[in-house]
Amino acid sequence: MNKDRFVAFFDAIMAIIMTIVVLEFVIPSGTDWSDLGVLAYQIFAYAISFFWLGGMWINIHNVWHDVDIVDRGVLWTNITMLFFSSMIPFLVVYVGRNINQIVPQLLYGVDVLIITVCNEISVELLAIHHECVKKQLKSFRISISIDLMIKVIGIVVGITVFPMAIIISVIVAMVFLMIWRGVKHPI
Repeated sequence: MNKDRFVAFFDAIMAIIMTIVVLEFVIPSGTDWSDLGVLAYQIFAYAISFFWLGGMWINIHNVWHDVDIVDRGVLWTNITMLFFSSMIPFLVVYVGRNINQIVPQLLYGVDVLIITVCNEISVELLAIHHECVKKQLKSFRISISIDLMIKVIGIVVGITVFPMAIIISVIVAMVFLMIWRGVKHPI
């Protein structure tokens, strides 16, 4: 399949996912700043998720830039990634309303982990047929290994000691990837 049709589909779904969370916020009945405090953790979780998904979207477009054709494996891996990405709006609200609770944080962390693994599998599959991706695979594998390690550590700390460590690990991983891929390695 020509990549352009799938990229347009992917972009549309990601745009919807990244903006739909705001519709889940309950508008406070009061008009004081303190009335907005109820939404603070939801806005926090939304901002993290929005920029994390945005960073993933940028990375995907960088990887796919010189790719012309995609096979069924890549398509199904990315459909799976979109499915788990579509859970982010629900999980952002769930985490935002229960910021210090293990179950919402764990569900959020596992979802982010699955999305990350799908992204990694997609790049590996693209590298099989595209030299442009294969050239950058070593750098990608190093960065994704560190990314996964940060998130797994966050999940372990989150379920044993401090639930917010899970969402914090997503921030740490995102900053790491921005530096690694943005400054040192263009993939």
